[in-house]
Amino acid sequence: MSLQGNLEHFPIIDVIQLLNGARKSGILRLSSAKGESQLVFHDGDLVSANYLNNRVRIGQVLLSAGAITEEQLARALDIQNNAGDDRKPLVITMLEHDLVDETAAYNGIESLIEMTIVEVLTWKEGQFSLEIARSDNTGSYCFSRTKFPQRILLNAQGILMESLRIFDEKVRDGTMEEILSIAGVSNLDLDAEKPGGNKPAISSGYDKEDVSSALQLLLDEQRTMIQRSSDQSYRTPDAVKKLILDEFPTAANDQKKQLFAFMAGSKLEESVTAAPPSIAVIVITPSEPLSTMVRSACSQQGVYAVSTDNIATLDINIRLLMCQTLHLVIFLDVPHDESRQDTVRICRELQKKYPQASLVLLACARFWDAQGLQALGSGVRSLIPRPCKECSEATAVQQALVFCSELGAFLRTLSLENSSGDDQRFFSCISRLCGCKTRSEISVAILEFLADSFERAIVFTVEGGELAAEHSFGVKGAKAEGITPLAKLRIPLDDQQVFEDIVKSGQMYYGFYSDSTCPHELYRTIGRPESPEILLFPFIRGNTVAAFIYADFGPEIARFPSLHFVEALQQYTTAQISVSAYRQKLKSIMDATAK
Repeated sequence: MSLQGNLEHFPIIDVIQLLNGARKSGILRLSSAKGESQLVFHDGDLVSANYLNNRVRIGQVLLSAGAITEEQLARALDIQNNAGDDRKPLVITMLEHDLVDETAAYNGIESLIEMTIVEVLTWKEGQFSLEIARSDNTGSYCFSRTKFPQRILLNAQGILMESLRIFDEKVRDGTMEEILSIAGVSNLDLDAEKPGGNKPAISSGYDKEDVSSALQLLLDEQRTMIQRSSDQSYRTPDAVKKLILDEFPTAANDQKKQLFAFMAGSKLEESVTAAPPSIAVIVITPSEPLSTMVRSACSQQGVYAVSTDNIATLDINIRLLMCQTLHLVIFLDVPHDESRQDTVRICRELQKKYPQASLVLLACARFWDAQGLQALGSGVRSLIPRPCKECSEATAVQQALVFCSELGAFLRTLSLENSSGDDQRFFSCISRLCGCKTRSEISVAILEFLADSFERAIVFTVEGGELAAEHSFGVKGAKAEGITPLAKLRIPLDDQQVFEDIVKSGQMYYGFYSDSTCPHELYRTIGRPESPEILLFPFIRGNTVAAFIYADFGPEIARFPSLHFVEALQQYTTAQISVSAYRQKLKSIMDATAK
C-alpha cells in the first residue's frame, strides 16, 4: 500500500497523526526544492529519520552531543560495513557492542527526528510519499521490540508536540537559522558519517522569504492559533461566486448578490467588535458552502476558524487551541438525513473528550422536530438553524441570507459569555492573595485555584542546580485530600529543558512536554500524565524565579484551563511577592534602627 499527496493540502501534522492513530509501519518520504527527508514508523511509533538528504546522521548527532567518541563511531561503522547481510542500523550496532548508552541513543534519535519535523514545518510547499510496510519490518530501519529490546520507539504524538514547541520557541526568539542546534549539531561533516576529516560550518539553508512564509502558515494555522486566520483563499470572489451558482442555481440574482456580499465581505466595522474575541471556532461539515458561510462570519468578527469534514484530523489543532487564551467552540453540521450520522452519540463523545469546549449544532427543522431536545440534553450549548435545500429548495437561499446576517451576532454572544465564566473564582483568589504575607502562602493560594482545573500540581523551589518540592495536591494521594507537604522530592533542574527555560525567562508556560519512552526523573517518581499538556507558573522575586508550580492532568484527559485568569494571577503574584519582600526589608531596617 502507498499514499502520495501535497503537504499544502495534507500537512505533515495530519500525516503523522494518521500513521500514529492507525498504528502503521512504513517510511514517510518528504520532498521539496530543498531536498528529501524521511521519517520511519513502526506500529505508529517513530523509530528513525533522515534529515535533508542525509546532511545530518545519527552518528554525527551522538558525536556532537558527547555521547560517543570518534573512535567508537569509527568502530561501529567498521562493524556495520563488514556485517554483510546481517548489517543493522548504526544505533543497534552501537548498543549491541556497548558503544553507546541506551538513554543517549534514545535522545540522539529523538533529536534527529525533531530536527527533521521542524525542518519540514518551514516548507512552503512539498510532497509526501508514504510506503506502508507489508510486514513487521521497515527495511533497514526495523527496530521491532523483538530485535531491539532497548525499545527505542518514540511516541509520534509526543514527538510531534515537542517539535511544535521547538518550532514555536524558535519563531518567537527569531532563531530559526539555528535549527540544527536542536540536536547540538554544529560544524559537522555534512557529506558522510566519518570521524575526523574536514568539518565545514553548516548553512541553515533559509532565506528570509522562506522563514516568513513558513511562520505565517504555522502561526496562523497550527501553533499560536491567533484569533483570525490569514488564509482567505477559500472565499475569494471567484471561489464564492462558483459556490453560490452551484448551490443555488435557480435563485434570484439579487439574492445571489446579497449572499455574495456576506460570504466575500470584509471585516465588520471596528466599533462592532471593539473587544478582541475570546473564542476560536472549529466547523465540522462536509458542505463547502456551509463551511464558507461560517468561516466568513468568523473572519468578519476577527475569530479564528478552521473547517474539516472529519473531527479526528483536528485533534492536534484542538489541543493547541486549548493551550491558548481562547475558548473553543465546535460547530457540528447535522445532515438532513440524520440516520447517516448518530448525532447525539457524537455530541456525547465530543463533550467527553473536550469537556471545556462549547458544542453548537447546525441543523435543519427536521432534526429539531425529531431530536432537538435530546441533543440539548446531551450537553449541546446551542442548536441553530442552517440552510437546507432538502427541507425547502425554494427558500434555501433566503435561509442562507438569514444565517449569514445573524451568525456574527451569535458569535459575539459566545465571546461575551466566555469572558465572564470564571470571574467569581478569580476574584476570590485575588481576595485571598491580598492577605498573604509570604511566598509560601501565595503559592498555596494559587495551588487551590489551580485544583479546579488540574489533577495534580507541585510547588518547586529553585535551589542551585536542583528543584525541591514544597507543597502539592494529587501527588501523594487523591486531589480531594487537599494541599499537602512534599518535602522529600528533589529533581535536577535540567530534568526537562522546559524547567530550565522557565527559570531563565520567568515566563509562564502552558503547552506540551517532551513525551518519551525514557522517563524524566519527575515522571519516574510521580508517574507519567495521560495528556502531555502541563502548566509552569513562576514565582518571581527580585527579577529571579525563586519557585514555580508544575501542574498536569495526571491520569485524566486534558481540560481547558482559564488561561487569561491564570496569566493575570501570575502577574499579580509577582507584584505581591515584591511587596512582601519590600515589607520584610523595611521591617528589618526599622528593627535595626530601633536597636
